[in-house]
Amino acid sequence: MKLFSVIFIIAFGLIACKKDEPKSIYYGYEFFPVHEGHFRVYDVVDIFHDVALDPQHDTSRYQIKEVIAENLVDGEGDTIQKIRRYWRESDTLAWEIKDIWTQKRTKTTGEVLEENKRMIKLIFAIAYERSWDGNALNNLDRLEYYYDEIYEPYQLDAVEFDSTVIVEKENFSSFIDYRRQYDVYAKNIGIIKSVYKVLEIDNADTLDIQKGPEITYTLVDYGVE
Repeated sequence: MKLFSVIFIIAFGLIACKKDEPKSIYYGYEFFPVHEGHFRVYDVVDIFHDVALDPQHDTSRYQIKEVIAENLVDGEGDTIQKIRRYWRESDTLAWEIKDIWTQKRTKTTGEVLEENKRMIKLIFAIAYERSWDGNALNNLDRLEYYYDEIYEPYQLDAVEFDSTVIVEKENFSSFIDYRRQYDVYAKNIGIIKSVYKVLEIDNADTLDIQKGPEITYTLVDYGVE
């Protein structure tokens, strides 16, 4: 009986210890790469609609390449990275430098400074029920971001990415307006698809577009150079 009691006490103690051990948090930093040389190439479809113009639906197709360059230190003392962005009309042409953005990943945010506007693209840890103002660090109107379908596979053309996160930005439709914005992030890659539509429509028909831009980025290549 004494031996049984000792074994029971030890086993109970081990179970209690396991219950008390804090669970490790998975922050999801891998969805916002920061290492030098990491690159992404996108096919871009850029459409401007205006039924008062000719053409009414002016479509441009081109490619954008983003390369993470050297580390710097910003005015807040944080490590940031340059993002060199290149442009070309088709994959048969040479890349031309378009502009330079910067990004930084802190313990709680993934931020990008694009066209002098600082956006909070992600917050960490990634989880459902989390939302934030993507424009909190600039002078634009509040725009509520939230996570959807976290750590799920995502099919992009013929390629399936096994762990992705969708950041929803805007999904609004009325009798005269249609606004749709979201980004899809893949683990160890970053954004693999981005959709931006801010459109005036007629009679609540999202296909009857009167005016406004829509831009879609679709990943076609990535790696380290």
